[in-house]
Amino acid sequence: MDDQQRVLDIFKSFREVNQAFFQGMQKAAQHHGVTPLQFMVLRILNNCPEIRLSELAEQLHLGNSTTSGIIDRMVKADLVSRERSDTDRRNVILKLTDKGNDMWKQTHQTRLERLAPLLELAEEDQAHLQRIHNQIVQILHRVREEETNHE
Repeated sequence: MDDQQRVLDIFKSFREVNQAFFQGMQKAAQHHGVTPLQFMVLRILNNCPEIRLSELAEQLHLGNSTTSGIIDRMVKADLVSRERSDTDRRNVILKLTDKGNDMWKQTHQTRLERLAPLLELAEEDQAHLQRIHNQIVQILHRVREEETNHE
């Protein structure tokens, strides 16, 4: 197999796995009446309580206006609250409401249940997979840094 085909095969493999993960997340989210993006917001707000909108947008890789629209809908559904920062009244921080926290727990549990079959992988295979994924990430980061340095 030539080098070009090897690269395409690696990319295709990651794309297929990513799609399968996304579909599982989508089904878990829909099961609870939220979108995949809202599910991701729930996860981020659970992990980073009291985050600002711009920080959330950065983690979602979305613009502030798009993220603001998602948050507007989640505030209306009583999943998220907007509050003034105690330290800087100009800043608005986002928090999960009690309902949002409950929704996070439910959707997270559903997602874990859907992913549980991954435990069919032997621990040795999982360790190899994680090692290879780390290598790929390191290679791609190195290439990106080299490109940045040559600009």
